[in-house]
Amino acid sequence: MGKVTLQDIAEVVGVSKNTVSKALRGLDGVSDEVRKKILSTATKMGYQIKNSHKMLNVAVLCREDFLVESTFWANVLLGIQNAARSNNIALSVTAVDIEGEENLDIPSTINKDLTNGIVIVGTLNNKFIKKIKDLEIPLVIVDHYSEEINSDYINSANEKGIYDAINYLIQNGHKKIGFIGNNEWSYSFKKRYQAYIMYMEEFKIQIDDKFVWLDINLKGPNFLEDMDYFKKKINVNDTNFPTAWICANDKIALAFMRSLSELNIKVPEDVSMIGFDNIEMGAISYPPLTTINVPKQQLGVKAIQQLVYRINNPEKIYEDIRLNTNLIVRGSVKKIT
Repeated sequence: MGKVTLQDIAEVVGVSKNTVSKALRGLDGVSDEVRKKILSTATKMGYQIKNSHKMLNVAVLCREDFLVESTFWANVLLGIQNAARSNNIALSVTAVDIEGEENLDIPSTINKDLTNGIVIVGTLNNKFIKKIKDLEIPLVIVDHYSEEINSDYINSANEKGIYDAINYLIQNGHKKIGFIGNNEWSYSFKKRYQAYIMYMEEFKIQIDDKFVWLDINLKGPNFLEDMDYFKKKINVNDTNFPTAWICANDKIALAFMRSLSELNIKVPEDVSMIGFDNIEMGAISYPPLTTINVPKQQLGVKAIQQLVYRINNPEKIYEDIRLNTNLIVRGSVKKIT
């Protein structure tokens, strides 16, 4: 018998050539039972399996607050951990503090000789990312994007989410739609604001600049306790006050809803609300929050899958991957006539 090929193994096992390739390279998407059968068959047929069980060392870098945040980033990191486990990857997760980021300090967990890949989660400044990129270690970046840095990127389809939110509000009779975010925050926040401007114009809905608030600063675990920002801005006696609002994330929407409630303004009877991210708290709020679902764990899973691909295919063109979002309809939007 000549040289054993992937197709030969596939025909014996009864699976596709692609499935055999994934199993032999340790990639996700193959059940444990099928993987074992493929490995056993390949060995019996004399196929030389290269590095099929090699443990990869991957460094995950993120901001300090991501490790204590229990709503969004915890789920992304969980996805990374689950995918790493099934891909025979040893993870080291490092919180990058502000001083280290500004000084462009390479974390001690990264070793050019021992680190096989790096995942950057969230927005770190581009100079810092470039310093990491210069190490020439395979790199994947999650929930961030920069034209200055050639890399693989994993993001959610922010524009699609905002389109769905605006379209749903219009279907429910709303023509005065405000927006709350912060244009200095993350990449995803900027994209959501830009999409709001673009699709409001596309739907021919007039934007009132008085009700586009881009200076909110609600961070940390006590974001719901800081109501001053909203109470200074809310004026439902203004005849142009929006009947509906889109918030750049669920935390903002929940804080806004609480502020309205304290001012005896009811959601959705008086004001409708749509958030973004689909964090667990939104499902149990009163009323339950209509939101745009981001596949948080899948962002992490896809990052690891793409990193393994990049490690095995260093010369392939970089990929900009967007995972789809979807509208979750609950109880915070009222139909008006």
